[in-house]
Amino acid sequence: MRVTHKISLVALMLFSSSTFAAPIDGVAGEPFKVDNEVICLKEIQQQMTPYLKSFEEEKGVKYKFIVKSGLSYQEMAGLRLEVKRIDGGLNDHIADMDYYWVQERGSMCQPAYLILDRTEK
Repeated sequence: MRVTHKISLVALMLFSSSTFAAPIDGVAGEPFKVDNEVICLKEIQQQMTPYLKSFEEEKGVKYKFIVKSGLSYQEMAGLRLEVKRIDGGLNDHIADMDYYWVQERGSMCQPAYLILDRTEK
């Protein structure tokens, strides 16, 4: 049984010391790819899956992260993602996520800002 707690447009700071006062309205475009793999997607999955699992009461929960677009805002790059729960034959929409990182050497894939929307659709 899924926990009914829903987070509506929550700004979370993950592993970052910088703060932002308001949600970012980034410009959507093509995601950055190297050898046909989307930059930072694996790191985002590794960072976010344990967080999303913390809302579930069941064991063996699995998620799929679907890239909707790349994002850019000032000195930041990012991804707009849709998260689906796929264990047990499910294909349930769990959340929409905008995930940004600073485009500086050494900070690629380190989260700077995240907007997570877990409202029911």
